[in-house]
Amino acid sequence: MNPVIAKLVAGAIALALLAAAFFYVRELRAELADTAHQLEAARQDVTDRDHTINGLRQDAKDKAQQQQHLDVSTHNVQTKLAAARQEIRKVINENPTVRNWADSPLPADIARLSASPAYTGADDFSATVSGGKPLHASGNGTDD
Repeated sequence: MNPVIAKLVAGAIALALLAAAFFYVRELRAELADTAHQLEAARQDVTDRDHTINGLRQDAKDKAQQQQHLDVSTHNVQTKLAAARQEIRKVINENPTVRNWADSPLPADIARLSASPAYTGADDFSATVSGGKPLHASGNGTDD
């Protein structure tokens, strides 16, 4: 083979290898950039997750403090209610007129209302109202 042709073939092969290496390095750099982008996205996801976790922890701490305040307030109200009930019992026991009044039975309608469950809405209330009895008009009984 002619030495010039051999050198041209060797040069062409070297040029082809150089071009292939260039494109290979370019592809590696693109993969590296994509991997770096994925890594940054993963870091951001971890940071966001940590912020969410910290927010939830703070929220739980706030809720616990609110529960403590509610418990203290409830205890204070219960204490005041117990004192008020004790004062009412004291007044009832001290005065015979009040004691007689307190010992008298409630009218049947009032007793029925007192015995009904606590209402949590209009549906609960309407379920306990008898449907067959009409309401009486207020006033002196005359139609105007």
